[in-house]
Amino acid sequence: MLRNLSGIIVVCAIIAGCATKPPALVVADNTPMERTAVIEQQVTSNGIKGFLPFESSSRHFVRANMRRDESIFKGTGTFTGFLVGTRSDTEIIRIDRKLIWSLNTDKQQYTECPLMGCVKPSKPETEKPAEKSPQASKEPGCTMRIAHTGFTVEATGKKKTINGFNTEEYQVAWVVKLRDNSGRYSTSRVSLDTWTTPTTGKIRDVLALEESYARAYFGKAVDTKEREIMPAEATKLITAYLASSLKQHDLKAFLDAGKKMGRIKGYPISTHLEWNMEGNACMAKETAKSEEKSSIPSSAGDLVSGLAGMFAQKKTEDTVKDAAGEPILSFTFEIKKLAIEPVHDSEFSVPKNYRLVSQQ
Repeated sequence: MLRNLSGIIVVCAIIAGCATKPPALVVADNTPMERTAVIEQQVTSNGIKGFLPFESSSRHFVRANMRRDESIFKGTGTFTGFLVGTRSDTEIIRIDRKLIWSLNTDKQQYTECPLMGCVKPSKPETEKPAEKSPQASKEPGCTMRIAHTGFTVEATGKKKTINGFNTEEYQVAWVVKLRDNSGRYSTSRVSLDTWTTPTTGKIRDVLALEESYARAYFGKAVDTKEREIMPAEATKLITAYLASSLKQHDLKAFLDAGKKMGRIKGYPISTHLEWNMEGNACMAKETAKSEEKSSIPSSAGDLVSGLAGMFAQKKTEDTVKDAAGEPILSFTFEIKKLAIEPVHDSEFSVPKNYRLVSQQ
């Protein structure tokens, strides 16, 4: 009995071995390796009042005359995950060849454009016109002016290691009081908790390569040493929200106040931001229902803008009352990696098995 059982096991093993597919052949990358700046970062957000949260991550490979940008964007909530899913984008910019390649890694396709970008085909006359940037709902003709600006930056003295970087903490409070023509007030409050690391050694080398690339791309000197503390997504959201309520020079003055963050020393590794807007300046008594259909966002920036529009449409007095005490926007920006590494030249070229398709 045991002898028969042993034979069965041996036969099964042989059959299983024959049925098993051989491991995929890995082709060695023999392209040269060159000194490259490698930057990895991540943004996480709870969305607007916890609605439509998202997460995005990106990797950037930078040389003096070329770069590769990879990004992954996904909705993290139940509804957002279903609506948006996960999207990835890869773009290669070759200044030396005056070309930009956009890769579709799922379909193994790519498009090719000149360095200044492709000319998009004209849209049919019957096509829906481009949507305007979302703006806050307000009374017709009502505008606000800056009544007071307060800005404080405090070095807490706290230190900790984040992703291998030795950092110290700064806390920022940026308060702007706004007044409309009827004497009503609203207050914008931005609070930042940021951890920075000294701009020395490898960080200085990374910034030097980024600066060389920017100079080659724009054809002029570009200072990359001053890294913005305020994440671009937050600036875009606040600008979109206030654009219709502030005159251009007041909006510029509002945003210029954020430049006082230059008091913060070092390179930001981790920043947590919360933004809120309280008050009733220029607030419409009723918010008209939007007749426009929402499009599915394809990037973190598009989602942030979309969220701003959704919030503007829902910003009635009841909504503000129900959401009292909660920030409009809350998210965290973090550097995961910042280094100089040898990277294969193949990372800056389209894979040979990719098919060129026309720009749509």
